Amino acid sequence: NVYGMGLFSDGGIFATKPYICGSAYFMKMMDFKKGEWCNTMDGLYWRFIDRNRKFFLTNPRLSMMVRIFDKMKTDRKKLILSEADKFIKQNTT
Repeated sequence: NVYGMGLFSDGGIFATKPYICGSAYFMKMMDFKKGEWCNTMDGLYWRFIDRNRKFFLTNPRLSMMVRIFDKMKTDRKKLILSEADKFIKQNTT
């Protein structure tokens, strides 16, 4: 996934879609247990979708992610985006 994200950072020249995921994928593919980290992970995921919505809407396979985000309950959205912002503030300079 890290390589996929790095390749997509060229603007989609080499990779046609970003390799991103939320907490559900981590729990499904690895031995991660549900916890507070899920809100942070999901917030980072949906923040990326929202901030890159213009790109996502140009691709039928990816546009559904924008629609899912837009239909998400406001309280949930606020919670996870707040957790993502907190994580970014604490871990970047």
